[in-house]
Amino acid sequence: MSPASRYELHAPEIPAVSSAAPIPQKAEPGLLLQDRWRLSREKPFFDDEFSTIFKARDVRDSREVCVKVYRDAGPIAVQRFRRSVELLLTFRGRFNEKGCRVEGSQTLDLLLEELRSQTNLSDYASAHSFVSHMNFRSCFAEIISYSHDKEWMPAMDVETNLLFIVMEIPEVSLRDRLNECVHTKSALKVDEILQIHWALVTMVCGLHTEGYINLDIKPATLFRYRNAKGKEMWKLLDLDGAVRTGAQVRLQDLPYVQEYAPPELAQLYLKGQREGGRIKLSRSMNVWSAGMCALEAVALMPVYDVKYSWYQKWKQNKGGNTNFLASIAGEKSNLGLEKVIPQDLREGMQFVSDDMGHLLEIMLVKEPKHRSSIAKCLLHRWFVKKRQQAFNARWGIEDEEEELEKKKEEADEEEEEMAVPTEVIPEDLRAYIKAQLAKSAAERTGVPVKEGTLEEDEQGDSDRRDKREKSIEKAGCEKKARSCTIM
Repeated sequence: MSPASRYELHAPEIPAVSSAAPIPQKAEPGLLLQDRWRLSREKPFFDDEFSTIFKARDVRDSREVCVKVYRDAGPIAVQRFRRSVELLLTFRGRFNEKGCRVEGSQTLDLLLEELRSQTNLSDYASAHSFVSHMNFRSCFAEIISYSHDKEWMPAMDVETNLLFIVMEIPEVSLRDRLNECVHTKSALKVDEILQIHWALVTMVCGLHTEGYINLDIKPATLFRYRNAKGKEMWKLLDLDGAVRTGAQVRLQDLPYVQEYAPPELAQLYLKGQREGGRIKLSRSMNVWSAGMCALEAVALMPVYDVKYSWYQKWKQNKGGNTNFLASIAGEKSNLGLEKVIPQDLREGMQFVSDDMGHLLEIMLVKEPKHRSSIAKCLLHRWFVKKRQQAFNARWGIEDEEEELEKKKEEADEEEEEMAVPTEVIPEDLRAYIKAQLAKSAAERTGVPVKEGTLEEDEQGDSDRRDKREKSIEKAGCEKKARSCTIM
């Protein structure tokens, strides 16, 4: 062996590694995840090209949950999954179970500074206190578990190669609720519209406090829940569309609802097609998209689908995606986008509430610099009642309306228990039951029952029976007489 070959280096043999991602197991009803979450055979809550939200059963604690399962484990799906888990855990860490903020954020201070430039000093002082202590954790579905590795970092499940998130179970989506109103030819009540609008504004404001925007908020991902006290509240179930504020993205990579696209987003898209480059995202875009979703809750359908709207004219022209965004951007002014809210819908909103109409108008301003910020929307007079309720909940004060409603429900239940179903109980037995109820009520109040009262009640029932029999007999005679006259 030569001296040179003695020191010759040989590369170690490295086993070949496949570049393909692991094939995930098919998510189907009956599948058991982490030996705990069994997917239900019922209809999914939500289903799109990226994920499916199943109803599931916690076999360990015997409770109902929902599980969001991603269709694949590619780079885009992993990015969406990790972002959703990160945000849900962030809101869970910022606030305790009672809704009190235990951690601040740098972006929250930036949001408050923006609010300071739009309000006077006295309004800013009260707004600063409210926004700083607002419980944004209650605006999003509560996370219970997720697929993870040994260090509990968000990752693929080892057994199934699936990405999934386990969350609290909802009742119904806003899309199904609006469809129900359309089918029954009814409208949402004012209080329910107020709850939906409050949920939309607070969840967008919560995302802004963490430095994110979400242009993919839509009725299909907004769900109704019930808290520990049985009170209804609306929460956002899907956070896959959250993107960092100020990020430079391509439109094809941005999750957004086309019908809710703000004019400046459409303008940037058209400019990017002509000149190239990326789109810079701003918080004002999210105000427009949330306003369009809030408007749909009033109109029961996307406002572009309202009869005689400019969108109907665009559909007749069979325009493509570029033509649609050009219409939103204002390059096709003949379609009349300046009037986003049709006149008949505007009059209807003013009839319901002037405050509601004013809120939607300041959210749907075409010029971003004149559009209201989300923090200012949170302080709008349309939400006076909701802010008071949030303040009372923070300090554990029972709302007066809730107390009155609770007392009314208790009174109705007591009256229902005391009521006697006349259609199934014979009259003699009904008289006996009434007598026993009157006797027990007198014993509770300490007022003695007058003698003869029960006999008078029984006599009254007997008289009513006699009158009913006589009226039936008289009607029969008259009918018989008429038939004889005709013959």
